[in-house]
Amino acid sequence: MTQKRITTAGAALALSLLASGACLAAKPSREATDLPARVELHTEQHVAAEDGTEVSTYRSVTRVLKAEALDNLRQRTISHSASAQKLEIVEAFTRKADGRRIKVPKGNYQLRTASGNKGAAALFSDWNQTTLVFPDVQTGDAVELSYRIVTRQPLFPGKFSREGSFSRQYAFDKVSITFDAPAGMKLLHEARQMEFSQKVSGKRQVLSWTFSNPRPVISERADYSVYDPSADPGYAISSFESQREIVQRYVERAAPKAAVTPRIQSLADQITQGIEDPRAQTQALFDWVAREIGYAGNCVGIGAVVPRDLPVVLENRMGDCKDHATLLQALLQAKGIASQQVLVNAGSMFKLPAVPVLSMVNHVINYVPSQGLFLDSTDAETLFGDLPVMVQDKPVLAVTDDVPARTPKDGGRATQRVKGVYRIAADGSFQGEMTLQAQGRFGQQMRVGLKQLNKDQLDTVVKRHFESSRIPADGQLTKISDLQRRSDDFSYEAKFQTQPLLRLGAAGAFGIGPILFSSAPVPAYAQYAVKPAEDHQTLCFSSHSEEEYEVTLPDNMQVLSVPEGISVNSQLVSYESSYKLEGRVLHIKRSVTDRMPGNVCEPEVNAAYREAMQPLLNDLRQQVLYK
Repeated sequence: MTQKRITTAGAALALSLLASGACLAAKPSREATDLPARVELHTEQHVAAEDGTEVSTYRSVTRVLKAEALDNLRQRTISHSASAQKLEIVEAFTRKADGRRIKVPKGNYQLRTASGNKGAAALFSDWNQTTLVFPDVQTGDAVELSYRIVTRQPLFPGKFSREGSFSRQYAFDKVSITFDAPAGMKLLHEARQMEFSQKVSGKRQVLSWTFSNPRPVISERADYSVYDPSADPGYAISSFESQREIVQRYVERAAPKAAVTPRIQSLADQITQGIEDPRAQTQALFDWVAREIGYAGNCVGIGAVVPRDLPVVLENRMGDCKDHATLLQALLQAKGIASQQVLVNAGSMFKLPAVPVLSMVNHVINYVPSQGLFLDSTDAETLFGDLPVMVQDKPVLAVTDDVPARTPKDGGRATQRVKGVYRIAADGSFQGEMTLQAQGRFGQQMRVGLKQLNKDQLDTVVKRHFESSRIPADGQLTKISDLQRRSDDFSYEAKFQTQPLLRLGAAGAFGIGPILFSSAPVPAYAQYAVKPAEDHQTLCFSSHSEEEYEVTLPDNMQVLSVPEGISVNSQLVSYESSYKLEGRVLHIKRSVTDRMPGNVCEPEVNAAYREAMQPLLNDLRQQVLYK
């Protein structure tokens, strides 16, 4: 990964950890001995022509070792672009343990056409999926598949790129990758923990990679929010000379689609009527595209690098990321606001690979130089000036040097405040009210989550929350923010009544926390003190959460002790709590401020964060003792 920019406090922390030898070492890998399956053979043979067309032949043999692998191996799905490629199944069969071959009959081929994002119509996706169901596969058998994909229409004429990775968590007996290309074609390539060879014969050059991993290892990694393909064995090859050439080739074909036609000019004028300020005009145009144009289909991939004609997008009120970016660019230009389309990765990659391959970018957004703004209208819930989380802090491919090298990091505006007024009755039941206010990322999460519910579901959401937590209780929302309003400010008020939860008349204990749902309850922060710190980079964000409770105790409850408050302040976390019993009323306050540098945190920072959360965990373990 690229060296991340962290706050001064975060930088000092990282340096102090390194100086003290506290930097996390990679956990030793344990060999996997109980394998469900193993890949006995995986081969790829790619033959490229001068114009970038390509014929790719694949063969795989996978042996079933345990019954748990049967469901996954009994079928195999192959995807290809219907407009740019042709798929041919060479042979597919089940090889029984005794050597018999059972061919996959044509009736076991299932074709799904135009399988785009979010069920997009065929107009907005050219991906076909062919699923083969292998007959009579049992433990000890092998499934063997050979198929060929002919790329008749390259993404960019005269250019191709490809990369692949092989996890050491899986058993591979033999992997062989070959590329046969014109000898005069300039190629950039790399081998990561694979054997590599290259030879030239006449007018052709052949590049080969081989790999074997007969003894896979067990990975305890649970968080893949940040992934660096270079950490795994793999290869990459490209005829692009640089990363910039990829975006240049894209923009050459996309820019003409953003022409300002009379229809575009009329629409832009209509949307911005009465608005003179350029930034306000930009917001109006962005909001319109985000609200009125649905998001579906392929973004950047095979057969999908040229935006559709804007009349098609407008008439269907739908488009992929290229269509969104092109329409917004045209509308902005109609108002004299210059912008350009840029390429980013909308997945878990936060670093550009050494070899420029197209798969490193899969999303198109806009950049407005005069306002220093990146805009992504494909997410209807993201507010103007913000970016979706998975587009933040990403490398940017742009055709000019005046575009920032990375998209902005998370702004840290994620706060939540909860106030609860609880009354415990003589029978141990609870009654009360709770108010929640959330802003930024937390507010958006709450609004988007509840927006998916209809009125009947909203009327019973409190009751269903208790049911999911197996708490005998009922309640309802008494006030809630407008869920249809695009805002990251959110609030609700609710009341509830439980059946008896505490046993009174005998010794007991209870803790106090948010009874109803929220995005960032203070106890949720304590989970980081319990689970092991990840020994690799992860997504991380700063935030703030505070809670205040007023609990009226029944006359038949004698309080023996209440928790002692604490106050801690470290470079990554601040936490403060107080517990005061005044007569029959218990007052509780908790406040946590998370100062993780974001958006990507190093292993040593994760370890320090876990340690910094220990006081919070210890505090939350305290309970009110009574009899």
